[in-house]
Amino acid sequence: MVLPVTAYPVMGVVYLARNISVLGPQVLRSLAWALGVAVSTITPLIALTFKYQRRLISNVINSSFPRIAGTKILGVSIQTWSTMFLTMGESSFLVTVIMGEVFSKEKTKGLFQNVLSKNNVQIGPFAEITENGTIKVSTIQEYGPRDSRLQGVHHKNLEKVSTSPSHFGQRMGLWLVTLPLNFIPVLGPIAFCYINGKARSYHVHRRYFDMKEMTPPEREQWIKARKSQYTTFGVLAQGLELIPFLGILFGFTNTIGAALWAADLEQQQNELRNKKSRQSAKMSS
Repeated sequence: MVLPVTAYPVMGVVYLARNISVLGPQVLRSLAWALGVAVSTITPLIALTFKYQRRLISNVINSSFPRIAGTKILGVSIQTWSTMFLTMGESSFLVTVIMGEVFSKEKTKGLFQNVLSKNNVQIGPFAEITENGTIKVSTIQEYGPRDSRLQGVHHKNLEKVSTSPSHFGQRMGLWLVTLPLNFIPVLGPIAFCYINGKARSYHVHRRYFDMKEMTPPEREQWIKARKSQYTTFGVLAQGLELIPFLGILFGFTNTIGAALWAADLEQQQNELRNKKSRQSAKMSS
């Protein structure tokens, strides 16, 4: 059963806590590197730029939004909140640039795949219900047995990381362009998370699509049918990963959540394939 998409980021955290003995070494190895980079990045940012950025944001708010200039949230001024969001965005950007895709392979290939394997998920071909109500199952068969696809030892596509240099560059470009939105109180950080979260939503299940050997039109159709769900997941994941230090950990738990979501979706796919098999057997008898 597929749960509401908002549940999967939380399930990722719970799943990691329950399976820390299995997944811990893999996560901790990459997490240690990322935290080291984060500390060496965020500390100078706060020490050298926070005061000046707050002064700049205060000037923007006082001149453009005078009605909310004195607003406080949880006892903290709106100027300070906006500066904090801007600093978090800057630090996340720098950590991603410095780390590049160093631990992306661990997250998208190793971690995602380990979660599916641990839950005994067998990935099958793409199945869909057509406009006339019939079930259509992809006929691509060259990738071999399902088990070998899960283990990543049969088809060359499984050796590819689910991100590419062009995708990485596009994400970083969008991040950099939208970063100034954080100068705008309240709505700015929300818009920043939404725009970047929506952009990343198209890549949440790239590894899953690779394993199913779905064609570009099939992937587009799949995401289009679940557009709001993928956007919601992407925005939530983006917001969680902006939290200083903890955001790095959420990067891993979000990957686990995406894998758990894929497992539930594949259960639906399996039901469609079984139904198609029964229909075909009935027609041939």
